[in-house]
Amino acid sequence: MDYGVKIGAQEEYPTIKKVPKNIVITHAHLDHAAYLPHLFRKERKTNVYMTKPTRDLIQLMIADYMRVSKNDFDNGKVLNNILRNCRITDYGTVVDAGVKFSLHNSGHIMGSASVLVHNPKGNLLYTSDFSTRTSRIMDPAEMGLTAKTAIVESTYGGKNDVLPSNKELGEKLVKVVNGTLKKNGRLLIPSFAVGRGQELVLMLDSYMRGGLIEPAPIYIDGMIKKALHIFRHDVIYAKKELQHSILVSDVDPFKSRYVFVPQSRDRRDAIEEGSIIITTSGMLKGGPVMTYLRELAGDKRNTLMFVGYQAPGTPGRRIMDGEKSVRIRGQEVKLKMNIETLKMSAHADHNGLVQYLNNVKGLEKVFIVHGEERKRKELEESLDKKYEVFLPKVGEEYEV
Repeated sequence: MDYGVKIGAQEEYPTIKKVPKNIVITHAHLDHAAYLPHLFRKERKTNVYMTKPTRDLIQLMIADYMRVSKNDFDNGKVLNNILRNCRITDYGTVVDAGVKFSLHNSGHIMGSASVLVHNPKGNLLYTSDFSTRTSRIMDPAEMGLTAKTAIVESTYGGKNDVLPSNKELGEKLVKVVNGTLKKNGRLLIPSFAVGRGQELVLMLDSYMRGGLIEPAPIYIDGMIKKALHIFRHDVIYAKKELQHSILVSDVDPFKSRYVFVPQSRDRRDAIEEGSIIITTSGMLKGGPVMTYLRELAGDKRNTLMFVGYQAPGTPGRRIMDGEKSVRIRGQEVKLKMNIETLKMSAHADHNGLVQYLNNVKGLEKVFIVHGEERKRKELEESLDKKYEVFLPKVGEEYEV
């Protein structure tokens, strides 16, 4: 279940002792899917199960990963090997791959899933990344599944990890945007290409149409545009209200009149006064955001707003922690622009994690993974004492 690469200051790879016959990819983010190219350097007969949106998005994400990777991939051949082995499955369908399992909406990004492994002696639930809140695009994770054992993520498992409500997020976004545009400044938003970028586009479009934000050009760069098209194409996997808006009300936020794509190679057309720029990469590890940052960093009217998790050691994390300069293409660039943080997340926060597990029927054992050590420990301390809780270390093996 999942085949990812840890993206941080340095890439880290999983230890795979034996190539599996069957793989489930829960969603398209690189930390859950980017090890596939390493497996499929050569042709294999390994079934890779996923939803249709994940298959569509994975092509985009993995092609980009191979392009910028220091590994020497035969990109076209590897991607074809992966796609040839993809097996599309819908939510709720029980798949028999020697072991029976089903995928269930996890509310994280388009097409994301939790995996329920079916067994007469007790089911195993692998949550992967999930959210218990509704968003502009997604319904919250399906809850109330039946499982004896759960493997749960803990990205925001710390006791102080309480995310703001959607209303609070919206109010802060409106405040930051209006404050920047009032000064004829530019708002630069480093964003993950899949999920966060599309959510921001829909939020900004809604606030501009509703008059809460003065209409301004929104430039999207990097893979955000291509992913936006995939989200629109697979909108049947989005929440019903969004489908209704597009199909019945004829309001299609995926085709907003406020959204543009830079046309010039140097991106000068996007760096106009009073613009909003949403671009990759989300942690300032490279990509088009660095071109914009170099141009905008020295102007006090401009704002840099982080909207996602910044991994330890990344330039984004260092700036959030107070650094006043950033190295861009060998040059040290001083940051005079305003720095803001909008605590958006497609993960469950501490309370959401506890709530989700409390709604799993028949749960006895919980394995806490996918989180910093302190946050895993704090989540363990908050769980019901009726669960047997494990904090597995790398290389440890358990039988369930």
